[in-house]
Amino acid sequence: SLDQRLLDNLPENRSPQINLVTTSLQPASSPPALNILLLSQTTKEQRTTLIEELVRIDADLVRQVAMKPVNQQDLSASEVKTVQQISLTNPFPQQTISAGYAVPQTAMQPAPPPEPFLVQKERLVHIIAAYRGITFKTTGIPTQDAALNQTIPVIPFITNTMLPATVVSKNLVQLDLHSELPVPAETQAQPVLKLSQLGEFQPAEIVKLTGSGLVVGLNGTGDRNFAPEAIQALKSSMTAMKINLKQIKTPLRAGNLANVSLIAYIPNQGAVKGQRIECYITAANPEVKLSGGYLLPTTIQQAGSPATGAVVMGVLQTSRTQNKSQAIIDQGAQIVSDITPRLVSGSGIPHLKFFLNEAASQPATSQLITQTINQNLQSHQNLNAKAILQSTSMIMISLPHPDQKLAQQLAAHLLKLSIPVHPSLSQSSLALKQTPELIIDPATATIQTRGKVLLQPAQIQLSDLILEISSSTTSATPRLNDLLALMHHLKFPQTRQIEFLLELNQQGKIQAAYHEQ
Repeated sequence: SLDQRLLDNLPENRSPQINLVTTSLQPASSPPALNILLLSQTTKEQRTTLIEELVRIDADLVRQVAMKPVNQQDLSASEVKTVQQISLTNPFPQQTISAGYAVPQTAMQPAPPPEPFLVQKERLVHIIAAYRGITFKTTGIPTQDAALNQTIPVIPFITNTMLPATVVSKNLVQLDLHSELPVPAETQAQPVLKLSQLGEFQPAEIVKLTGSGLVVGLNGTGDRNFAPEAIQALKSSMTAMKINLKQIKTPLRAGNLANVSLIAYIPNQGAVKGQRIECYITAANPEVKLSGGYLLPTTIQQAGSPATGAVVMGVLQTSRTQNKSQAIIDQGAQIVSDITPRLVSGSGIPHLKFFLNEAASQPATSQLITQTINQNLQSHQNLNAKAILQSTSMIMISLPHPDQKLAQQLAAHLLKLSIPVHPSLSQSSLALKQTPELIIDPATATIQTRGKVLLQPAQIQLSDLILEISSSTTSATPRLNDLLALMHHLKFPQTRQIEFLLELNQQGKIQAAYHEQ
């Protein structure tokens, strides 16, 4: 009936309506607010029920809404609670209203834009390879696009080999290298020592130069039996002597002078003109103390020879001996003419004696030295000589006849002989003194080194490559082995490696003896 329809249309008798309000991101310019669905179709009673429900759900929310209605805009977005659902339930008159809300999620930050690519795939890039003060600069192509600090494979044009590198700037990459690159084993030649480093030939005689002279500058510890006339004559003659008078500390008078004898021993290998050797001084009067004295220029010679062998002068040193009537002048005797001791005696079977030093006086080492000497002697078919190991410290070399000149020539030749370093010597102080050498065989394109070969600062600039060698105070001096290890890692062809080494050697930047095989 009509009355029934009117009754059904009353707000409180209508079917329940369920509305869902979902939170949406508001514009940054909009103030935060509590979004409540307009309850236009509810009664006052129902709205009261809603408020009670909200109080039950979150009393703090109602406190913010009811007690601070004017300051709603001061709420931060994280404090705003947005009603999501309101529902009415039947049947009338037990109809109820409920509401719920959810904490809004923090707005997601926009993703940062991707880093720009500094190198592009298959586009030309500059490549740097730096290792222990040695730097190669060349060009190549990357295999992919890459941003800053990204590691990618690159292909240098000079080797056409793929290598890992890190992007350091626009169109610039640096190869990733290990802190210790291996040195190719084939470049390490067997260490050798010269025979002169392992010992010396013992002469058949000990050559010594002797003489007598006068020491001045003593402080009352010298002879007192000098006549005034002799002292006056000495003063007159000293003006003609080429000596430094400042080195004479005391006046020329009795008690400050002393007569002395001199002796200097010629080294076993001989001495050449201009060479300086040690000279020993002894006072004629054992009561004299030579401390602080100065030897006036004095000539010394071999016994029975009128020829001057050396000239001696200088400040005396007495710190090496407890007997102060004896003294030494380091490098005080200057050889006037070459002196060569006789290596072969005039009696018995003519032979040379080679004495090994302590480091080489090992059974295996001395046998190896003897074997190497004999192999060299056999190459001289016209020389009937043979080396015999007499003991671990002495090798005797027999000669066909007692020719002093032949003996000297043979000894000089053998002293230059290269002896392979035996394992017993590998860690000795002698092995550490290995002469630096660079050996190149252009025919086979092989490179070998011996010893510690250092490099001086240098730069080589070619059309497709630049090599820079720098010296740094914070790192060790670059070595040739470091350069060889880097070129091997970069897959340089052997001919290209030799090209660099020859150029460095021509510039004098390789500190080693150079040999070509």
